[in-house]
Formats: sequence, C-alpha cells, structure tokens
Amino acid sequence: MYDLLKIEGRIQRLEIYDDSLSAFGKSGDAQIAASAILSGVAESVSLSAQTVFLASKSRLHVQSIVMEIDEKVCIGQFHRALLKENEYVICIAKKLENNLYELYSVLSPKTGLLHMQVGMGESVEKNKKGLKKEGLIYYGVVFFLFSIIFLWATGINSENLFFWLIISVFGYIVINYVVKKAGESLIYLCEKSEKVFNIYGFYNADDLSLLKSRYISDEYKLLLESVYEYRKVIEQDPYPESYIEQKERNV
Repeated sequence: MYDLLKIEGRIQRLEIYDDSLSAFGKSGDAQIAASAILSGVAESVSLSAQTVFLASKSRLHVQSIVMEIDEKVCIGQFHRALLKENEYVICIAKKLENNLYELYSVLSPKTGLLHMQVGMGESVEKNKKGLKKEGLIYYGVVFFLFSIIFLWATGINSENLFFWLIISVFGYIVINYVVKKAGESLIYLCEKSEKVFNIYGFYNADDLSLLKSRYISDEYKLLLESVYEYRKVIEQDPYPESYIEQKERNV
C-alpha cells in the first residue's frame, strides 16, 4: 500500500520554512482534533488540549523542510523540525520522482528524536485498543455526572430509573460512535505508522504506540505533535548513539 524505503546518512543541506498544515485538505481540522483526542489515552488532558486548541484555529503551524542526503532531495512537513546540517539521520520516505522523496519520518540517533508526519505514531492494533479505552473513559465520566444530576433532580423511583437506564444506554451508543468515527478518520495514518515501524525494525511494531513519548520543546515551549523521544518506548533500540560511529566505520 505504501511503497517506502529507508534513506540514511548525514544531512548535506537543510532548509526549514514556517508553514501551516495543508496535507489533509478540508478534513484537516477534524483529523488534527481526532489525533489530539486519541492521544489523550496516553497523555493528560492538559497536554492533548494544546493540539485541540491549535486545531480549533483551523490550522496547525508546522515547518516544511527540504534536505539533501547522499545527493537525494527529501521534502517533508513536521510540527517542528529539530534538525541540523551534518546531523546523521535515518529517514523513511516515498519516492515521488527521479531524485525527489517525500519524508514520512526522520530519526536522529544522536538526539533520540523521531520526527513523523503529524498524526502518525501509533499502529493499527494499538489504535483500536485505544479507541475501546477512550470510549469507556468518556462514557464513565459522562455516566457518573449524569447519574448524580439526574437522580438528584428527579428522585429515585421505578419510573425515573427506567428513563435513566434508557438514556444511559443511548449515551453509551452515541459516545462509542463518536470515538469510533474519530479513529476511522486516522486509520490510514496508523497504517503508515505501522509500515514505518516495521522498516525501522522496531520490536512488536504491529502493537506499538509512541504517544507517551511526545517531545516537549524548551525552544518553542510546545508539546510537539508527532515528534517523539522514541527511546522512552522502544527498549530494544536498533539505533543507539553508537550506531553512527559503527555505521561510518564500516563504510
């Protein structure tokens, strides 16, 4: 489905431009918001709320990059590009034409940061598990608050309990439907993420989520979307800091 390849080496040329997210087109707001909602499974509400706020402003401010590795021209778009010229990176990209490649991810063994396209970072199976958990969490909160207000306002009797049961069941169906639809809008991002994980050689790639390792940038004072300190999750790291020295020694 996604014909991707690995490109690695030192960044010979790097250009970074401020931009706004446009790859999702008209459905961008919904998908950015959905990504933030689902990331709430792994992060606190205060952290994921930042991305929801950005989505509500109808665009996510990102950085577009153009870089050259081993004479290959690579273009990409990330929330922030925390990269430098001459830095050794391992990229997963799709060939667009002759010598032009679209970046899906950029991994730096030196900094331990993994840049991915906005919305990426979770496998399909992990996403499904997160959806189930998300639905239960939201329903539990709404059900608890509704029960207290409803029973306090109407009193406890058989008729009121019947209405309470009907509304509770209906609420469960609605909340699960909303969360499911949010997840479906992101499924293609999960498929791309899983493909990237496999190419990198991450252990258990089909049941992996990096959401807990989202990077907080001191420079930008932001919790970055889809920029990860991946070693917090990937215990058997195929790309330790010593990887660069070993790789260049064998060239």
